Amino acid sequence: MIKFSIKIRFAAAICLFSSIGSAQTFIPAGSIVYPFRASPAIAKTGTQFHILYNNKGQHQIDSIILKGPYSRIRLKVDSISKGRFEYDTYTTMYTNNKIWVTVPKTSPVDMYDLMVYAEGEVEVSRRSVKLVKEFLAKHSFIHITDTHVSRNWVGPAKDGFAEELQLLDRFITVANIISPDLVIVTGDLIHDYTRFNKDERGWGGDTIKGYNKLPTIEEKYRNYFEGAKGYRGVQAINSPVFSVPGNHDFYGMKEDNHPAKAAQWNALCGIRVSGLAYAGTRFMFIDDYLGDPVKDIPNKKPMSGLQGKALKNFLEVNGPGELRIMAQHRHDRADTAFLNQQKVGLIVNGHIHTPHADTLGKTPTVRIRPGVVARSGENHRWEQILGLFRIVRIDGGKFEYSEPLRFCSNPIASYKDINLNLTLDFKLGNSGVSTSNEATITNKLPANLPGCRVRFVMKKGQYTVNGGQVLQQFNSGKFTIVDVDADVNAMANKKISIKLKG
Repeated sequence: MIKFSIKIRFAAAICLFSSIGSAQTFIPAGSIVYPFRASPAIAKTGTQFHILYNNKGQHQIDSIILKGPYSRIRLKVDSISKGRFEYDTYTTMYTNNKIWVTVPKTSPVDMYDLMVYAEGEVEVSRRSVKLVKEFLAKHSFIHITDTHVSRNWVGPAKDGFAEELQLLDRFITVANIISPDLVIVTGDLIHDYTRFNKDERGWGGDTIKGYNKLPTIEEKYRNYFEGAKGYRGVQAINSPVFSVPGNHDFYGMKEDNHPAKAAQWNALCGIRVSGLAYAGTRFMFIDDYLGDPVKDIPNKKPMSGLQGKALKNFLEVNGPGELRIMAQHRHDRADTAFLNQQKVGLIVNGHIHTPHADTLGKTPTVRIRPGVVARSGENHRWEQILGLFRIVRIDGGKFEYSEPLRFCSNPIASYKDINLNLTLDFKLGNSGVSTSNEATITNKLPANLPGCRVRFVMKKGQYTVNGGQVLQQFNSGKFTIVDVDADVNAMANKKISIKLKG
């Protein structure tokens, strides 16, 4: 029997960062760089995707597994290339293995952990791969921004949690019912200082700002991605979450040390600048704060540097598609030359915490921000900014976006008293022991919600459904999993029933 040790891919050699005065070439300490954290993968069943892997000992790859909540999939390893695979042209960070794998066509649609087994060790990239059956022309994403996880800390530095997780956790329940194809978070994921013993306004108290102080940068990002103390992080969303850097997304270094900030992001979040081709949509995720453009200083032309070249190459390789969407942090750093040249139809951004929408450039490019879904210290103006998100729906080359939607009616209430504006309730326990059940989706949002998702966990068998469309039905051990999509009108209820055939 082979014994394996498991390594969760998040830690990196932060000690390297303090000595970085300019961008250097070195391999990060982690192993799975893509798909990972800020840049997950979306793969169609029956097709290939690639893994960027730092194989420090050049060990033999024994197997690669996708592990979901109800299924475990062994991927076919098609090729393993050895060399230098640079994934950030600014920090010049790279891996030494590029692995191509094929997903079996019968694999269930789900979010999966990626697990690489190599000579007695297992490297895990949590919730980093989404499998789909098709890339549909009609697709959607949720846009949130400026979560500022860890701005205010509850409990002791060594054993506390980020207060912002309380709202974020409750939002995740709503996001999972809406079930978008992806979620985009436009920066300020964490905070570059930590406040203890805040006053009633969310200010005051004591602040720390240094890597050698607790909580560490690793703990801050772990709170954002994985959650803490029973509160969920963004990886609990059942859709792939793409995150871009903001001005607060670094910790323990000087604000003008751009190479170190970008390298810290690489080590703890993965790829800093990336593109995603989804059906006819070309998503571009950029960095307008950590570093990259002219003279290593972010400016009002963030696409004038290396990332502009990288994303132009992405569009050349994948084609322009029907619609181009850019995600960045700051509202006033839109590079209109790039927008005009590439005919970008939509920018989603954050930085300013109030909702806004306008247009710029010649295309013209629509620019929107949603408000903030979760941020501590904003109780005094919660009606203007807090608990808000947008849904963007795409159909080929066209898109529409919702007004800012508030996921709960009272975002300044304590966690246990928060009233959600979208809920899913089951008549019976949804634990795999029943042969019939009924789910009710209650929508108090002023927006129609097509394709809301209900996952029934049933006793093993074949089932029929009323009130929705079956997305998939598969067996998992003694359970049968039935995923159902249902259209729910604004300010309305929808019932979905399921029962064993015959």
